[in-house]
Amino acid sequence: MDCKKVGQLIKKKRLEKKMTQQELAGKLHITDRAISKWERGLGAPDISLLQDLSCLLYTSPSPRDLSTSR
Repeated sequence: MDCKKVGQLIKKKRLEKKMTQQELAGKLHITDRAISKWERGLGAPDISLLQDLSCLLYTSPSPRDLSTSR
């Protein structure tokens, strides 16, 4: 996983939703510092957060996307 690409996507989608790092962090019950680390490519979200993160940012992949990435 490329942490920089993941972080850029999270930031892009968060800004499209006009959310602050603090607002997104509050919805995920984590710190805004964690969001900042992800967006700077210094880490990635824990797998347990991916479903909630996808729902909040409306970025869940379609089945077609999943089949082409294998």
